[in-house]
Amino acid sequence: MSVTQSPTAARAQEQRGTSTSAYAIFFGTWQIAMYYWIAVVLISAAVTVMINTWDEVGGSIADGILGSVPFFLAVMGIIIPLGTLPLHVAGGGTRRSLFRGTVAATVALGVSMGLVGALGMLVEYGVFAARDWPGTVEPAGLYDSSGDFFGIWLSWSLSGVGYFLGGAAVALGYYRWGPMLGTVVMLPIVALVIGGEIALGGGITSTDLGGLDGDPTLPAAASVALSLLASAGVALILHRTLRDLPLSANSST
Repeated sequence: MSVTQSPTAARAQEQRGTSTSAYAIFFGTWQIAMYYWIAVVLISAAVTVMINTWDEVGGSIADGILGSVPFFLAVMGIIIPLGTLPLHVAGGGTRRSLFRGTVAATVALGVSMGLVGALGMLVEYGVFAARDWPGTVEPAGLYDSSGDFFGIWLSWSLSGVGYFLGGAAVALGYYRWGPMLGTVVMLPIVALVIGGEIALGGGITSTDLGGLDGDPTLPAAASVALSLLASAGVALILHRTLRDLPLSANSST
């Protein structure tokens, strides 16, 4: 004998599932991220001291260390959403609420991690300015200095979103389809994530895309648009993956 839920009760359960999965993914990631940020700040400070001791500081140092946050988020994207799956199933969550919760948490993580990184870069800029050291970043993308707070925040937020979504899509793809087909699905995900990062022109994997037409960088609006399109493509793959993901005997959406 089955029990039919009213539309109001079904919507309420869907919202609870979305909120619960988003909360678990966001705060689960941040619990680990606190240790990550402590580590990268200490490493940045130590490297700066060593370079100043034996050489000359020629530009931003934290950009290559704090700027590793997208890669950290990629690892968390592989671990955290898949780790929350049993909790989601136990709470009667649906595939749709898991997808929505994952996307919501991803955006919140990208923006918050990007903000912390931009604040860290701003601190470096202040220290470098006081010591009369250059805070330039090469190659320039959406930002060309450690003091370009909003450019860094935007760039790292977009990268973080793409990398976390990519990690989640890869992990759930392997969970859903196994090693062979999971690897096949992984290839376009990796291509989209790297393509979005390259379009931004900043970070460790930056590339000069404008050299073909004599312009050193892509226009900022084009960079942002391409990054968003790449993340949307990854989100679509994640949605298609979750659509057929077995959750429970009574979960059909």
